[in-house]
Amino acid sequence: MRAFTALTFIASLALSISSFANETIVGSWKGKLAITPEQSMELIFHFKKQKSGYTATVDVPQQQQFGLEFNSVKVSKTNIELSLDAAHIKYSASIDGPLLKGEYSQGGFKAPLNLSRTKQVVIRAKKPQENFDNAPYTQELLTFVNQTTNDSLAGTLTLPSTPYKAIAILLSGSGPTTRDGDAFGHKVLAVIADQLTRNGIGVLRFDDRGVGESTGDFSIATSQDFATDANAAYRFLNNQQRFKDKKIGFIGHSEGGFIGAIASAKNPDVSFLISLAGPGTTGADILIDQSYYIQKLRGVDAATLANSDKIQRNIMSAIQSNISEDDLATLLKNNGIPEKQARAQSKQLSSSWFQYFIKTDPKLFLSQLSMPMLALSGSLDSQVLAEKNIAGIEKAVTKNMLTTRIYPGLNHLFQPAKTGLPKEYANIDTTFSSKVSKDMSLWINDHL
Repeated sequence: MRAFTALTFIASLALSISSFANETIVGSWKGKLAITPEQSMELIFHFKKQKSGYTATVDVPQQQQFGLEFNSVKVSKTNIELSLDAAHIKYSASIDGPLLKGEYSQGGFKAPLNLSRTKQVVIRAKKPQENFDNAPYTQELLTFVNQTTNDSLAGTLTLPSTPYKAIAILLSGSGPTTRDGDAFGHKVLAVIADQLTRNGIGVLRFDDRGVGESTGDFSIATSQDFATDANAAYRFLNNQQRFKDKKIGFIGHSEGGFIGAIASAKNPDVSFLISLAGPGTTGADILIDQSYYIQKLRGVDAATLANSDKIQRNIMSAIQSNISEDDLATLLKNNGIPEKQARAQSKQLSSSWFQYFIKTDPKLFLSQLSMPMLALSGSLDSQVLAEKNIAGIEKAVTKNMLTTRIYPGLNHLFQPAKTGLPKEYANIDTTFSSKVSKDMSLWINDHL
């Protein structure tokens, strides 16, 4: 899940292969990508030859991301071109004997990235809560169509083997996400689905548009567009005779809580909405608060904090006032950001997704809800601050329809944490608090 970070490598996309051939590219290659003068990240690329052409994946061990598939792979005798379109990632390189000499880009960010052959293999460690084998429920692979866009969305439906009353549709957080919710070495959505289904709630989770086995273009979509995917999932379930007596609702994490609010406001037939660390303030406020809080946790001094906060507020205000991409780049540069980085950030902040996220107040949709809502947060959430966003939700939703809770000691992913900083996510064994899943299951059954 992007979880509102400025540079993300979380993606897993559908495959599209070229017909070119070059046996020398097969194998593993690694290199270090300079993110800033002080920060670099090791990437490991893997190329395989298939009957139809080549496949390519990349591992980002530092972020516990493995096997991220490029959706476009073009290989000639002298060059390669790779694309992860949903995340705006591209890598092009010339084949120079034992080296690949190239350039990595993501949005407006560009940097040299040279790769050399390696035998290094880093395998994702299975987390303790991934108890999917011989699970006591049924599992179905399915597809449904968003009639608005004609995109085909692929997902997994898990149904309790004992009588049940409700089906929850899981909505992922920001960033291109598969139905399993692969992030920071965890399968977040798969674990939530497993826990809920064991607790007697049916669950549908699906690959985001343009990701995994789903079609469509993720890169140009906003939260409002993703809400049409959510309601397509609702209609798919609601139109099946076998589910006529079931209550169907949404559970959204982070941006997914925002998407669920939009979808529910437009579809009053939805039976319930659960927001997990979802926003109750504008995206601009979330980014301002997130920046300040994380820097404070990292020990940044008060004067630097105050100056950084002032800059963040000026930038967000400019974006809300519809500043042009070029003028935004100039503003960033005038606030001490190097020109190359300023242009990259300006391009990203000017994207359709960011513009909608920054400018839209979720209370516009929360105030229209006509179904029971449960809003949950962790006290150590450093990305969508719990008290402020829960308070925003409470201001918008009719009091007798809303239940809220902030869990002590849990972070943005609802893991038991020490500080709540994102750097902890990958090193925590727990993927998602089983108590939170149990509470959600009880609440759903109590509010049907």
